[in-house]
Amino acid sequence: MGDFERIQGIAAAAIGTVGDEMTFPFPEVLKVIELCSANQIAVLGVELFLVRPDGYYASGTSDYDLQEKQKWPVVQLADWPEYVRSNNVLAEECVRRNPRGDEQVYVLTTSSWKEFCEIQVTKRN
Repeated sequence: MGDFERIQGIAAAAIGTVGDEMTFPFPEVLKVIELCSANQIAVLGVELFLVRPDGYYASGTSDYDLQEKQKWPVVQLADWPEYVRSNNVLAEECVRRNPRGDEQVYVLTTSSWKEFCEIQVTKRN
């Protein structure tokens, strides 16, 4: 279980899973992004999945993740609050530009500072 899943209210907002990732409906996904911001969790990506009787199918992805990678080539602990704010504002904008009904759900790719550091170490090895 990651830091995202440990935030009170996140699991309650989920309506299912794709693999081991929780899925969220619109507009509840916006509240989930707010909870991430309040808990210093960066939303690094937003994916849309089509809900079908035989399972979920990816139907779209965020359009801001590459933009953020260029803006933040290196992230330090002192940068983390601004990194979270910048990513989460764009995640919210992405969701608002792509509001979906019951036929689609959202999956959020997230990271806490601790998880971000662990990923950086793994990348170097």
